[in-house]
Amino acid sequence: MRTLVFIVLVYVVFQIIFLSSSQCAKLSSNDDNLIEQTCKKTPNYRLCISSLKSDPKSATADVTGLALIMVKVLNTTATRTLIHINSLLHHSPSPKIKKALLSCADMYYNGIITADVPVSIEALTKGDPKFADDSTLDAAKEATLCEEGFSGNSPLTVDNTNVNNVARVTEAIVKLLL
Repeated sequence: MRTLVFIVLVYVVFQIIFLSSSQCAKLSSNDDNLIEQTCKKTPNYRLCISSLKSDPKSATADVTGLALIMVKVLNTTATRTLIHINSLLHHSPSPKIKKALLSCADMYYNGIITADVPVSIEALTKGDPKFADDSTLDAAKEATLCEEGFSGNSPLTVDNTNVNNVARVTEAIVKLLL
């Protein structure tokens, strides 16, 4: 378990460094137009714009490339949440909270990271966006189910909302490919 946490932590640190350094990239007006037009068709325009513009690859990406960027953002957001869950577990939560946290880690966030994200990437890479659509929708549902497991007293509300929002934006971009 500690090895998994260490690997996830290293991955997140790498992603944070990569995303921070990539924010310096400038996009041309044509690239901005594709990003803006795409993001206008999502449920969270601001999140979409900031996520896509933080990756320099968006400057030359088509809609499939933009969807792949958002899948990677989904992976980073879910990974951060899993790290937060593990951190909360180390602070001796009540048995009820511990049970819900373990459920979120094992049943939901591990599923997003090990199944939904890889399936989405493979589907988009192979030109079969239907499977990516199903997987991104599943990731949004997983975050919602995690939240519901706390019966209103969740220490993960912000995290679950972030993952749900990123998944919904990703799904909306993927739907443009169907």
